[in-house]
Amino acid sequence: MGNTTQQKAEKKPLNSVALLFFIIVFAAILTYIIPAGSYNRVLLNGKNVVDPNSFKFIAATPASLFDIFVAVPSGMINGVSLLIVALLIGGGLGCIQEAGALNVGISHVIQKMGTSKGNIILIFLFYVFALMGGFMGFIEGSIPFIPIAISIAIGLGYDSIVGVGVAMLGAISGFTCGPTNPFTVAVAQTIAGLGIYSGLELRIVMFLIIPAICLTYLLLYAKKVKNDPTKSLIANVDVSDLAFNAETFKSKPFTTAHGIILTTLIIGICFYVYGSINWKWSIIHLGAIFVIVGIISGWCSGLGINGTTETFIKGASTMTGACFIMGVAYGISWIFTKAHVLDTIVYFLARPLSGLSPSITAVGILIVIAIINLFIPSGSGKALIVMPIVLPIAQIVGIESQVAILAYQFGDGLTNLCTPLLGVLLLALGFGRVPFSKWEKFIIPLVLVLFIVAVIFMVIAISIGYK
Repeated sequence: MGNTTQQKAEKKPLNSVALLFFIIVFAAILTYIIPAGSYNRVLLNGKNVVDPNSFKFIAATPASLFDIFVAVPSGMINGVSLLIVALLIGGGLGCIQEAGALNVGISHVIQKMGTSKGNIILIFLFYVFALMGGFMGFIEGSIPFIPIAISIAIGLGYDSIVGVGVAMLGAISGFTCGPTNPFTVAVAQTIAGLGIYSGLELRIVMFLIIPAICLTYLLLYAKKVKNDPTKSLIANVDVSDLAFNAETFKSKPFTTAHGIILTTLIIGICFYVYGSINWKWSIIHLGAIFVIVGIISGWCSGLGINGTTETFIKGASTMTGACFIMGVAYGISWIFTKAHVLDTIVYFLARPLSGLSPSITAVGILIVIAIINLFIPSGSGKALIVMPIVLPIAQIVGIESQVAILAYQFGDGLTNLCTPLLGVLLLALGFGRVPFSKWEKFIIPLVLVLFIVAVIFMVIAISIGYK
């Protein structure tokens, strides 16, 4: 009897890849229920956007049984850029870890601050991610730091959910209310014909409040886990090998080689940020930077050509599980795209917004965008499809375009915290070995709180005539 109880208690949650595959099956079934449809695309302010009055139903092309399996490799092909970059980042980080630069450097920081000040370290890391997300729209740009955040969190006595939360809650909460987010605010304001980054003041206030709420929620969970590890949502998941143990590196000196390696890493990341802003660099360039970082790390640590190559490949291999998760996730959107039902989903979700009061319409836009985000996670891509439809509706009921864009921001950002289609989130969960079901249990209460906060901000924006 006791053994049976123990087996039930230790029952493992459904593997993330299996869960995503079942979602692909469900998506395929939906293609037989949702009719195929399409909007025409037109050029507006240099952007290829939908014509809101052009929707038409087209011949149905539902997913076949074989399409369910084709969706897996097709999804991987669609997400190939992110998958390749993840492998290259893993390789570069593997070389850095082999050299010991990060371990020794972090060890010295923790020794000076003490593990008792773990909250200070978490707060610092959280706001690094929040600033990247809020002002540069960098969710993908946080990828190199996610394994570091997880290792530090576990080493400080927390679990890997805390490490993932530091990175993802920080980046996504900043992205959601981003004062100068180029992927949501800039694109949506361009479509609406507004000045880029106009209405900055309210978004600054949002940036001061919303990430702080997320951080408070995370710290409360972290405190609970540190006081009683059995209360961790992933108490049965072994992440001991991911932990950073400061005592192991306590006696090791921080050498010139370590300094060169970390300086190269920092310069590389800064160079990528500058290139993204000024030279339109993509995530591919981040992968190239980590190839350079890996080579320099191998050279500084004396690994030689073969040793550096082997270490790089070994580091890349640690990312294969996370990459597989991302690839399968992209298969879900591939199913919907092939069956031509994404435009239909947008059409039916937007129709009920007509004829409502301004406040209800604004909240309705938020909800519609949040639902659509489950199918189209791309912030800028979604804006090109949705904003030409919701902006006329907003104008008819007397809502300022700036308010509609604010609703779009919230809708796009909130469900990024819980959608199984956001590749970076799945990558982070893969890094920390956090089952998607456990992450959902952790994050859903916070998403509900943030939704209420978003509605309050929407009401305030309407009442002050936010322009």
